[in-house]
Amino acid sequence: MRNHPKFKEAVAQYCETMIEPPPSAWPLRKLLNQFDRYYAAYMLIWNYYGWVEEGTPSPTLARLKTVSGLSPRQLTSLVNVLKRAELVSGEADTGNRRRMLLRPQPLLIQEISRSCVAFLAAHDHIHGGKLARLAAASPDRLGRMIWGSARLVLSSGTIIAPFPTVLAMAGYDGGYPVLTAIMADHYRRMTGRGRIALGYAALAERFQVSRSHIGNVLTWLYQNGAIDRDRMASSALVDEFEQWGISEMSHYADLVGSVLQKT
Repeated sequence: MRNHPKFKEAVAQYCETMIEPPPSAWPLRKLLNQFDRYYAAYMLIWNYYGWVEEGTPSPTLARLKTVSGLSPRQLTSLVNVLKRAELVSGEADTGNRRRMLLRPQPLLIQEISRSCVAFLAAHDHIHGGKLARLAAASPDRLGRMIWGSARLVLSSGTIIAPFPTVLAMAGYDGGYPVLTAIMADHYRRMTGRGRIALGYAALAERFQVSRSHIGNVLTWLYQNGAIDRDRMASSALVDEFEQWGISEMSHYADLVGSVLQKT
């Protein structure tokens, strides 16, 4: 895939999508732009669709605690925030009215799937498909895709684990978006397009985090040789990010193909 003439253009397109401004003033993207919180919400979707698709145990908070990766207190706090924002609903279990089922709402599913759909669009750009459009046509399709992804993660481990820089960035508040901005700037420079503003203030404003958060991310990248003083991506970072992109494109293309066969 990496040798395809449209590959770099497709990855650049992915990066541009990931740095687009959020659609609303409520900081949902800021909340989920950190791996632990993103993963917990991703597993909340798995929890619900496993129950719908396979009749697994009810998607309660107690069951989510076993796989979320957060402490019980952190998870309860996150779920309460998502409920207040109407991104998750608590519905009484018909079999036990005292037991509350956690149901992800379409906006949460769409936000958790945002990178997945962008990688599908990159896959489509290379291969001439329409997987991204078909997947994004229904929140339930996206939910089932996330459910399938989570099943593989639980059995085989996360896809992100072999990519240390990407994994490190995902652990910072706003780290992964900053990484995609640096990569978007890299591809813009390759094609002579206008540069991305990579200053502290510009990145903090774009991704709704503090300048100190941006400083932590840029310092880590520089100290680990991923960027130079001008915040240009190293060849090693470009290689890692592109391999990461291939893994993600292939992962979600396989999953959405399976989902479409069932719908």
